[in-house]
Amino acid sequence: MKKLLLVVACVSAISGCVYRSTVQAGKDFDHNQISKIVKGETTEGQLASLFGQPVKKEVVSGNEVKWIYEKVESTAAVRMFSAKPKVDTKRKALEVLIKDGKVINYAFTDTTTDNVIQTTSSL
Repeated sequence: MKKLLLVVACVSAISGCVYRSTVQAGKDFDHNQISKIVKGETTEGQLASLFGQPVKKEVVSGNEVKWIYEKVESTAAVRMFSAKPKVDTKRKALEVLIKDGKVINYAFTDTTTDNVIQTTSSL
C-alpha cells in the first residue's frame, strides 16, 4: 500500500512539470516613431535614423526595395507526459516600401498585446 501511495505521489509531482522554451528573432524598434514617416518625403537615411538598419531588405524591382523591421518571440510550453505543446507567438513588424530612395508605403503589424492584431497601413 505504501508503494502504491509513493508511486501515485511521484506521478502526480512529475505530471505537473512543465518544460518551457522561448526563442527571439529580429530586432525591436520604437513603433512610436512610425508617425514620423511621411509618404513621398521620408528618405532611406531618415528611416535609418528613426529605426536603425532593418532586419531584412528585399529588392522588389530595379528602383524599389522593401525594408523590414521585425521582432518575433515564440514561447513553447509542454507538460510532462503530454504530446500537445502550447505555443504563443508575438510579432511586431514594420514593412516599408521605398522607391527611388523615398518611402512610398508602409504597414505596421503588432500582435504583442494579448494576441490582438493592430495593423496600420498608409496607401
